[in-house]
Amino acid sequence: MATTGGPAPPAWFSPGRLLMLFCGMSLLVYVDRGVISSNGVNGAIGTATVSGSGIQGDFGLTLFEDGVLPAAFMVGLLGASLVFAEASKTVNGFRLIGVGLSVWTVAVVGCGLALGFWSLVLCRAAVGVGEASFVALASTFIDDNAPPERKTAWLATFYLCIPVGYALGYIFGGLVGQALGWRAAFWLEAALMAPFALFCLLAPAVDIKSPSTGKPAGSRTQHKDSDELPVSTALASTEDGGPGDVVGQADEDRHEEGPAVAAKVVSLVDDLAILFRHPVYVVTIGATAVYTGVLGAYAYMGPKAGRDIFSLAPEKADLIFGVMTVITGVFGTVAGGVALDRVGSSIPNACRLCAGCVALGGVFCALSFAAARGLPQFTPLFVLGQMNLFAIQAPANAIVLWSVPPALRPLACSVQVVVTHLLGDVPSPPLLGLLQGWLKNWRLSMGIISMLLLASTVLYQLASQLAHRQPDYRVQRHDLPPAVVAASGVSAASSVDDDDAEAQLLGDDTSPLRRGSHVNLVAGS
Repeated sequence: MATTGGPAPPAWFSPGRLLMLFCGMSLLVYVDRGVISSNGVNGAIGTATVSGSGIQGDFGLTLFEDGVLPAAFMVGLLGASLVFAEASKTVNGFRLIGVGLSVWTVAVVGCGLALGFWSLVLCRAAVGVGEASFVALASTFIDDNAPPERKTAWLATFYLCIPVGYALGYIFGGLVGQALGWRAAFWLEAALMAPFALFCLLAPAVDIKSPSTGKPAGSRTQHKDSDELPVSTALASTEDGGPGDVVGQADEDRHEEGPAVAAKVVSLVDDLAILFRHPVYVVTIGATAVYTGVLGAYAYMGPKAGRDIFSLAPEKADLIFGVMTVITGVFGTVAGGVALDRVGSSIPNACRLCAGCVALGGVFCALSFAAARGLPQFTPLFVLGQMNLFAIQAPANAIVLWSVPPALRPLACSVQVVVTHLLGDVPSPPLLGLLQGWLKNWRLSMGIISMLLLASTVLYQLASQLAHRQPDYRVQRHDLPPAVVAASGVSAASSVDDDDAEAQLLGDDTSPLRRGSHVNLVAGS
């Protein structure tokens, strides 16, 4: 990666430390997701003979209302993630994460103080606001700092915190909920997150690498002019990382014709228009939305389904699903990242890996619910299914980071999160609750939801075909792994000149990148 002079990074900073810091934050974010899904915290509705427990029992929730709770954070996430992505152009990204995690901490405390269904829904929405800053920016920091030849493995390390966090949340929620009550589980989460939020707010800051200066994330300053320009007019392409050339000229009148907020909105709309001209990115987030919907249904309703199908005690169901998720999440996520680095971390390879793993995962998971007569048959099938599903965590997110211009990565991650939640795990738990309420057969309900993974497989396969004709933007950052460069026969130093960078952003088919001078590099073949 090209580097330039500039202020020294903070004393605490190293790429490995940054990765571990973000892993700790991510782990707690997803522990919260598991806690709200656990039988110990979520509980069960009371009957004529048995009193209710947990949130469902205290607030008398229906299955549909219960399914709304894990989705309520989307209300905050939907708007806030785009705001944080846009703000990262002019405000230090590390500080933005600190602000977001502070909101998250306060909101989780509020969950523990909730007086009823609607106050709990409001607090879950505020949790989404806090989470938005982290999901929009963290992966971009990691992508900037990871060694090119091990980039997917680093992303896999980060993304394995999702299944591990969920699983630990099941276990933590079950144990704490039974011992201290469901409210205490939220308060303990908040206490664990508070030091991370304070560190991001008060410690010497790092920042996302500026695409116009080439300075690494350890630098605390960026080129002022490029930070103030909208991405649509300010994608830089200088090889020396200096403050020099930008593509095109800023529309200086834009900021003079209306309020600053209006100018920001126009800039955001321009950037979104550019983003959605990248077909590999668009198809990938569609595939990931379907995948996320199924995984969200498993995460929230899985312990309930297992409890009823196999007549398990609630705390035992939490423990079993928690342990399975930890094991499959760790091994599956790491295996997927390492496998892509081994075969060559090109975008087409990443798409093909996602398609194959989702197809296998869907088959095994569908069989586990439909055919298994007991836990001895269910467990190996479900473990194989989840392991394949978790294997795509790093490759799928790598596609998002590599298939869009570098300056648009925070926005690309934000849009991906919004779309995958809005069309995926936000509607899937309540819809599965409605389906189960109608069918009254968990085997059939979970089998039907598993078959949706076939649609995700088809979309990932389509993305692999499109990827052969689209640029890999790592070439612009001089950040391609040596193995991919060697396989392509193209020098890693061949970068995008000013005209080509502008053509990439504006969708000009006459650009050499689109005509084919870099097609072999993109395909890694």
